[in-house]
Amino acid sequence: MPRKEAAIRALHVIEHLGGKAEEFRSKWLSMQAFSSEFERGNQRHSLIAAIEAGLSNTVACNIIAKLEDEIEYLTKYPVGNLEYEEADQNFYQNALQDIRQAGLSTREYSNRLGHVICVVYQVRCNIEHGRKKLGTQRSQKLFHVCNKILDLVMSALLEEAEAA
Repeated sequence: MPRKEAAIRALHVIEHLGGKAEEFRSKWLSMQAFSSEFERGNQRHSLIAAIEAGLSNTVACNIIAKLEDEIEYLTKYPVGNLEYEEADQNFYQNALQDIRQAGLSTREYSNRLGHVICVVYQVRCNIEHGRKKLGTQRSQKLFHVCNKILDLVMSALLEEAEAA
């Protein structure tokens, strides 16, 4: 039976990877490539370090202001970790922690934005390692939200790098 389930999952991925999901995957690869220069032992720490090093607090503040609706959505509907069952206490742990950190006014804006990127990373992990259903309305909304976040962040990172 596992072979049949695996084949069904593979077919589902093939049929639904286009559109927002494929756009998300491509944009994520850019973010991952940028963050790979800031290795910190784990991917989440590397992502935060990349944003902190790549963007000034002023630029990060402007991006966060533009992402108010997206951050509110991620706060209201947190991203679960599909390596766990939804009833597991760890299911929402990373995303809730990151979204809380993103909202702390005592943190630098670049650090806060780094935590938003970590939520996007959880979506990426769910596609790669979890059993993400790509065609659902929820998945499509997450891809839309994450695509907007990545568009703003990657554009700013590239502008800042060119200006340096």
